[in-house]
Amino acid sequence: MITNTRGIVFRTIKYSETSVISKIYTEKFGMQSYIVNGVRSSKSKMKASQFQIMSMLDMEVYYHEHRNINRIKELRSYYSFTSLLFNPLKSAVGLFMIEVLNKCIHEEEQNEQVFRFISEKLISIDKLQHLSPDYLIKFLLELAALLGFTPHGNYSDETSFFDLKEGHFISAIPNHQHFLNEQLSEIFSKLVLELKTELTVSVRRKLLEALLEYFQLHVPNFSKPKSLAVLEEVFR
Repeated sequence: MITNTRGIVFRTIKYSETSVISKIYTEKFGMQSYIVNGVRSSKSKMKASQFQIMSMLDMEVYYHEHRNINRIKELRSYYSFTSLLFNPLKSAVGLFMIEVLNKCIHEEEQNEQVFRFISEKLISIDKLQHLSPDYLIKFLLELAALLGFTPHGNYSDETSFFDLKEGHFISAIPNHQHFLNEQLSEIFSKLVLELKTELTVSVRRKLLEALLEYFQLHVPNFSKPKSLAVLEEVFR
């Protein structure tokens, strides 16, 4: 079956001297892998640069439900970045987001809400004049809500600890190590409630680490993104 779908490139690897296999999150079929023969030769209509991570494509594809790898008939960009791929900070943030998403999304089924979320986030980063230092924390909170494990409750004198394992605020230190102390819990609560709060570099780093731990506890086989170290270096 030949059909049209938009897609966002998550990963591309070389396959033979002139071909690539690209992992693309599609609007109609969820996560798909495509083999593109001859794309690295000068005669190919499709170019290897079109399969760069984060590329946003409008594709005509051959779709076979039970095949692990399908093929692309034609493609073109449906959004061309003006700054995301060329600004070191934006690029690092985008790559981090894609790596997190790649660890969370494995379904080969349609989910237009998730596709729209990813597409809108990448375009928003591209268009932003100034990227907030808290952008990734807010992104992870929004993604957690989208995937169904949004933090519940809020900080108070009676519920002053956030339990990362259970996903809600509690009254006393739990009998495990996966929790935020009172200070971080209060700040975290403000972020969840979208209240304005100023974060120091140290607190921002701790909250980002805590949110990644939160994902490890709630997403099967989730591991700490390798690009986090690169991102911290760029921010520094």
